[in-house]
Amino acid sequence: MGMRLGEHFIEQKGVSLSQFGYKPDPGRVEFTGSGNIVFYHYTKEEHLERILSPDSGLYAWRQVDVCPNPPEELTGCFLTEGFLEPLPMWLTDCPYFGDLGIKMVKQYIGNILLRIELPRNDQGLYVADYAHVLEEKHFTLRGTAPLQLGYDFSTGKEITQAYVHSYIPATQYESVHVAPVMQAVRKGAGVVIPSDYIRLSEEQPLR
Repeated sequence: MGMRLGEHFIEQKGVSLSQFGYKPDPGRVEFTGSGNIVFYHYTKEEHLERILSPDSGLYAWRQVDVCPNPPEELTGCFLTEGFLEPLPMWLTDCPYFGDLGIKMVKQYIGNILLRIELPRNDQGLYVADYAHVLEEKHFTLRGTAPLQLGYDFSTGKEITQAYVHSYIPATQYESVHVAPVMQAVRKGAGVVIPSDYIRLSEEQPLR
């Protein structure tokens, strides 16, 4: 039996889908004139006051290392996620997953857009490829696995491993992921982005 394509991503860090001929999303990491990193985060109206309050912010409550073999630098880390642009192309019109991304945002995340601006030297920012997760979601909801990576969907372990292996430090990201997602990471659960760095975005594509 030949090697499943997905094994490349399960076994190796830093391998991208675009290296195997998949079309990456054109989104790039946004830098300000002073070199700060900008990204975007959707939330629900009822969470706004808590997020924007002094001494509050965006909370990292999801564990990074739920995969079988987490990279050492991400062990014990928690995260919150965001997007490189206010409305990335892969959310609404992905060549592989269609509009599945935007449907999930509206259903589970919210329609209020926040703009986050962090110092460039923030070591806790990575870009991961959510396409590995969408492969399983698409299979569950729509009956097909468009990337045909051959993942075993029964435990979720292969997908979480491939996803964590796709992490690229934000300052080194070069538009190689099919569904790029910004990951803001910290050791332990807690506020990962203080409210001082967050504001309501002027652009509100989903309102």
